[in-house]
Amino acid sequence: MDNVGSDKSGGHRYERILKNTGLFGFVQCLVLLISVIRNKIVAVLLGTTGFGINESFNRSLNLVKSTTDLGLPFSAVRIVSECMDGEYAAELENRILVARTWAFITAVAGTILCVLLSGFFSLWAFEGDRTYTLSFVLMSPVVFFSAVGGGEMAILKGARMLRQTAVSQLWVVALTFCISIPLFYWLGLAGLVPSIVMVSMATMAVPCFYSFRAFPYRIRPLSGKVLKEGLGMIRIGVYFMITSFFGSGAFAIVANWLMTNGNAEITGIYCAGYQLVAWLGMFVFSAMESDFFPRISTVNTDNAKVTEMVNSQVEVALLLMSPMIVGFLVFLGLIVTVFLSPKFSDAVPMASLAVLSLLFKSMTQPMSYVALAKGDSRTYLLQEVLYDVFFVLAVITAYKWWGLKLTGLALTVSAVFDVLSVGLITRKRYGFRFSARVMKIFLIQMPLAVLTYIVVTCLDGVCRWTAGCLMLALSTWISVYLLNRYSDVISELRMKIKNRLGI
Repeated sequence: MDNVGSDKSGGHRYERILKNTGLFGFVQCLVLLISVIRNKIVAVLLGTTGFGINESFNRSLNLVKSTTDLGLPFSAVRIVSECMDGEYAAELENRILVARTWAFITAVAGTILCVLLSGFFSLWAFEGDRTYTLSFVLMSPVVFFSAVGGGEMAILKGARMLRQTAVSQLWVVALTFCISIPLFYWLGLAGLVPSIVMVSMATMAVPCFYSFRAFPYRIRPLSGKVLKEGLGMIRIGVYFMITSFFGSGAFAIVANWLMTNGNAEITGIYCAGYQLVAWLGMFVFSAMESDFFPRISTVNTDNAKVTEMVNSQVEVALLLMSPMIVGFLVFLGLIVTVFLSPKFSDAVPMASLAVLSLLFKSMTQPMSYVALAKGDSRTYLLQEVLYDVFFVLAVITAYKWWGLKLTGLALTVSAVFDVLSVGLITRKRYGFRFSARVMKIFLIQMPLAVLTYIVVTCLDGVCRWTAGCLMLALSTWISVYLLNRYSDVISELRMKIKNRLGI
């Protein structure tokens, strides 16, 4: 392994990335656990009818929220983070004022729109039934709370208040549980609307509590100067919003095609496998929006620093994700049983092929933020649309010719296409290149992941478990070894444990 190198020049960057990835990964783990428990309890308390109504309400409200917030919960991160270092530090207060003002405006506009379209949402969400019109009117404040809360969460991320951001996410999911379950138990279906409104209010209140303490709340919705200053942020946000729609649309096209050309069971199995892989990715990728994007936005004009930061982020993502992928392959059957049910066992072959895509996404995800950090929204849109089109064609082709299992391979092939296309675009526009270290890590861990897939697919019983656990131990050892070679993180962690134990 010595040929990989022992340069520890990026040790401090590694420590920060690992610390923040671990923090948000842990938060995502708790969020997922609490959400699974909550969904199971809600299903019991409300039954299938109530659960379906709840999902219809949330789906409609999310459509309004995502349309009217103009992508501000994401784009505001950039304009705030740019002021955290360097010559623009004095402008921090003004940029927060701009972000809050526009968040307030979109909140009011979204609320009014929800009231005006409440009849339409009732017809659309409940197949021509107008009886839920009043419910949507009563839930219109949810749009306001969401926009304001999203703006404050963006300020926390942009100001790099990462501990407060993580704690806010935990409080939100805990309060969601504590508010909704008692209301459903006490009121049954009648508790749906008050639960959604109260949960949304709590979701806004938590980030507001932290951000208001750091930056007292001020807005100027009637100031032409403030509104004009926010147009750049709006432009980036709108492009981000459009790409999100393309992504959601691509997934919906695939799901609808599978429903039409297959059946509901096939669609459900595909969606379950896709969701399991997405959940695994969240444990590593969740930190990127909260930590990496604000940091790279700060140095967005310096291509050399951008390249250095992206490569460091990719290295850590690969080293963390690789053992997780191997473990996922080994224990996927148990994961499906615990988090879903044995009825979804047919998702295992598909998800086993799809999870390999996460190694490629570990390289693409940090790279894709470069365009957004630089404010080059059109390039970001191009990158995302290219992937979405390829993804739809690949999955449909795979299912049509080879069946459901190979749709997992289509997801991995789509991820390979994404690395190549985003890499080419980012290299030509910003001079970015992957470091030799990134390529070495990938070329060590990727064959291990593929070999693990072959092992768990071809072997049975004790041989399968033994070989799979050995592959997991090897992948973990390699990642730990390389982390120790590239930084002092492992040595410092070992020392902290010894001090805690008094050794």
